[in-house]
Amino acid sequence: MIMEIVNIEASTFMEMNNILFKIEKQMKGLNFSKPELSEWLDNQDVCILMNISDRKLLSLRQKGLIPFSRIDRKVYYKKEDILNYMRNNLKTHINNENGTDGIE
Repeated sequence: MIMEIVNIEASTFMEMNNILFKIEKQMKGLNFSKPELSEWLDNQDVCILMNISDRKLLSLRQKGLIPFSRIDRKVYYKKEDILNYMRNNLKTHINNENGTDGIE
């Protein structure tokens, strides 16, 4: 292998360095820290996660309340979409101080 030396002007070299620095800065600004939220779930996973029946999940899907994707006959959901739905729509059971359970 022959080594070749290339001469460029200092201003061109500095401009190239600045461009590379900007690209590096943009890449660091991208959020690669949440790969688990781009995870895809199937019907069984969602039913377990939400503690609902497959019929209830079908109903939510038919009403357009939960976004989904279909590949052949298999239905998939983004984990992020399911977690957002749960945060915004599901009611939680609470234990009242008088010993009775209620819905919050």
